[in-house]
Amino acid sequence: MRGSIQVQRYWRDSGKRETTTLPLEWRASSQRDLLNALHAINSGINTGLSLKDAARLAFDVSAGPVDSTKLNWGEVLRKFRDHKVGSGKVKDSTWRKEYEPRLRWLVDQLNGPTGPNNGTKALEAMRSGRNGQGDEPGSRGRKIRIQYAAQMLQFAVTRLGVDSRWSPPDSAGIEELIGTKESNAPIAANSGQALMLTDEEFLLLFDSIKNPSWKLAVGLIGVFGLRGVELKYCSATPDGLQVDYQKRTARGSTKTRLVPILDPQGRSGLGLQLLLTLQSEIVKLPPLGTSDSDVSSAISTFLRRNQVWLDLKRKKKQASGHRISVYSLRHGFAWRCALAQPPISPRVAAAAMGHTLQTHVQVYGKEVNWHIIQTTFAASSRQETLSTVKQ
Repeated sequence: MRGSIQVQRYWRDSGKRETTTLPLEWRASSQRDLLNALHAINSGINTGLSLKDAARLAFDVSAGPVDSTKLNWGEVLRKFRDHKVGSGKVKDSTWRKEYEPRLRWLVDQLNGPTGPNNGTKALEAMRSGRNGQGDEPGSRGRKIRIQYAAQMLQFAVTRLGVDSRWSPPDSAGIEELIGTKESNAPIAANSGQALMLTDEEFLLLFDSIKNPSWKLAVGLIGVFGLRGVELKYCSATPDGLQVDYQKRTARGSTKTRLVPILDPQGRSGLGLQLLLTLQSEIVKLPPLGTSDSDVSSAISTFLRRNQVWLDLKRKKKQASGHRISVYSLRHGFAWRCALAQPPISPRVAAAAMGHTLQTHVQVYGKEVNWHIIQTTFAASSRQETLSTVKQ
């Protein structure tokens, strides 16, 4: 076909034909590349791809004229994105911010002149980021790069018919590639779970804010345990704060929820005050950006200008080596639920916060349990002291 090779697939049971033209010249020397291409195309068709989609996978034409068969990793990436974003498992903003930069690096590695030739080697190459950055064993950067790369390779093999040698290693092999952080390794500024703010610390921050709009925003996050982005999706009701945001995860989307009032200790009535302020619209929420991904950045930028927040960050870092973030206000809500009298069960607290019980226990269990132990023992000591004084 105009000097190139045309391939036709005939489906006998339906009588239908599919036709596409391959980027191979019609000449005797193309025979080996043609056979390799037909093998790859057939594998793709057997996974449900059309003839044209399977052919696009079999050739990488981005580098110029094609004189041999080469797996089109750019097409694999495009289809993996369609799978993740199109199915609703990942938001487009999350793909662009988290997945795409890391997987572009994987594609660059695979297309390199000395690139890996199997799945395990591909993940080994992902232990370091661009320019050799983020290669510390057990680091979050290395872990996410390898996990995302493994997902794309598994998708390529099982859903696109790519040769099985590109399958990632099993979970034990992946954990070995990620590695374990050394016990004496320095803690990165943004690594690990952010510490929670106690009610006392939250109120100290809240009272320091003079801007009414930001006071409302920070108050709602801290009193009702919101994710920052949920400020754009909340409304006041007589029974509490209605949150209509639905977070997408690999397991599906979270449900909308109603969060009842649970005032911080020492500030009774604050929740109702915030609800009435929000409902009246006398004070409006501050500008939070045009997209969901802008919200956390807007809140962080505001807090970085607050001296009380900066003092809390410094004190927490000096005391434990760990950090606080916008999420620390949400974590404080989980702590408040655990210390309520009577305590709010983890299952109910998880529903109020808009995540699963498993997530609640994994993220908040250790920290909350330790504070419960401290508080319980402290209360017991006080009762014993009072009893002694009375005697």
